[in-house]
Amino acid sequence: MMVGLSLGKFRVVLLTPKASLLDCRAGSLVLPGNDGYFGVLRNHCPMLGTLSRGIMQVREIPGRSDAFFVVEGGFVRVAENHVTVLAYEVTTFEEKDEKATEKMLYHARSVAAGQAYIRSQQDAIDVDKARLIVHMAELAGIQLAVEKDEQFLGS
Repeated sequence: MMVGLSLGKFRVVLLTPKASLLDCRAGSLVLPGNDGYFGVLRNHCPMLGTLSRGIMQVREIPGRSDAFFVVEGGFVRVAENHVTVLAYEVTTFEEKDEKATEKMLYHARSVAAGQAYIRSQQDAIDVDKARLIVHMAELAGIQLAVEKDEQFLGS
C-alpha cells in the first residue's frame, strides 16, 4: 500500500549572516517568494528560489509549537527533503521572553497605527514590517497582556 507523498516530515534550516535560527523537522513550510507565497511539503521537487519580505511559517514541528519569522529577503534551496533558507535579516518572537515579545508587538502596533514619531532611529521599523510583525503575532496566537485581561474579564 502506497502512502501519500506529502505525509511525513522534512528538515528545515534557517540561517542569517549572524546566526542559525532554526534547525528542525517540520510537516509544512510556507515562504514569501518574489512571485508570492509558496508552500513546501515532504518530497517537494528540488528547487532554488529567491525570497522577498514576508512571513515564513514552519508548521507541524514535533514536540513544539509552530514557528513564525519575518524574513527580509534571501534565498531558499529545496532538495531531498531538506530545505535551507538563507535570509538577509529575520525578526521573530522565538526565544524571547514574554516581556520582550510584548514590547516588540506593542512597538509594531504603534508604528502600524502611525505613531512612529516617538521612536528613536535605533528602534525604527517601517510600517510594512510593523504590519508583518503584527500578523506574525496573530498567526502565533500572541496577544498583549491587556488583550488577555480583556478576554478574561469579558468571558
